Amino acid sequence: MRQAMAEISLTDDTGQAYDLSDLSTGGGRSRDRQEWRGDVLAALDPARKPASVELRPTGRGAPARVLLPPPARVPVGAGAAPWPTAAEGYLAALAPVTTISINQAEAGPEDTAEIVATVADSLLAVGALPATSTLLRQSPASGPGWHTRLVHRWGRRAHRVAQRRGIADIMPGTVEFRPAEHRGLAVRLPLEHATAVIESVSAQGELVSIQLYGHPWVHGEYWPMITPCFQVRATDDAGNEHQGIAGGWQAFPGHEGSGRFWFWPPVDPGRKSLQVTVSTLWEAAWAEIELPR
Repeated sequence: MRQAMAEISLTDDTGQAYDLSDLSTGGGRSRDRQEWRGDVLAALDPARKPASVELRPTGRGAPARVLLPPPARVPVGAGAAPWPTAAEGYLAALAPVTTISINQAEAGPEDTAEIVATVADSLLAVGALPATSTLLRQSPASGPGWHTRLVHRWGRRAHRVAQRRGIADIMPGTVEFRPAEHRGLAVRLPLEHATAVIESVSAQGELVSIQLYGHPWVHGEYWPMITPCFQVRATDDAGNEHQGIAGGWQAFPGHEGSGRFWFWPPVDPGRKSLQVTVSTLWEAAWAEIELPR
């Protein structure tokens, strides 16, 4: 095919000749004859602004003229990217993947969910993925979701970072913060069928948590025999909703307990307050809490 194309000349209407040696080959058979389909690349000189080119065989055959119309004049304008940051766009494209082949080994939904969670946590760690991204607030509709894995990965990493900054564990799963990052509260919530007291609130960067005392706080059975006695959620002063993730807890006689709940998605360090809601299966109550600096 290259030999055949060498017998064809290409010239534009300004007299400029072009080399046809750069050939993208293709092929196909149509009934009783051989046909070739492909692309010929010619570097046109924009300074000459040719209006047409002509293909002319060196032997028999008539030439063919191809018009080069000017660019269409249509309204154009800049638009918004699908996501505010490149990291969010990348993660949004990666998240729907449920199977992938790696070194001839098939990774299923469980493995790919772990991969997406690892990528998302890494993007959070270097600050490329904003803690306020709506991607972190979207729960998967079904199947093994990467959100659940990300919550626990980020939680473990956030607690390790807090410890490296001079904050010490006082019991498994709980963290002692410096005074500037911790406020004692002892706020009793107006519940009729249970007792709930927000003992304190702590903030270390994007990691915000509360210490909750509750009664009755029954623990030790397994799903589906038991559901959490207390569930926690919060809304910050910008209207963003956060889920309270149960951390470590300590049991006391008479079905009393005290445990820490940290909030996901991460709380923007620029937020100044949270409306924390504590609920049981029967009722709920809230408290407006100012965050430590």
